[in-house]
Amino acid sequence: MKRTLGLIITLLGILIVVGAFVFTPDHALNAADSGSGISASAGLAYGGFITFGVGIVLYISSLPLAGEKRQQRQNS
Repeated sequence: MKRTLGLIITLLGILIVVGAFVFTPDHALNAADSGSGISASAGLAYGGFITFGVGIVLYISSLPLAGEKRQQRQNS
């Protein structure tokens, strides 16, 4: 469940970032340029990066550590 939730949050973060870059008005400099103001969607882009990071952390924390499966087989 935690793995799936992490992947969903990661995908949502990617979609937010892509949406911020696609839907930024042409007269704005860049979606990730905080100097451009609210019209550049800088807050939305950075929020998407943070959401993506949270999703990655959730996904990675659900994976077993390196060699953990091998140790469990040897102990059995």
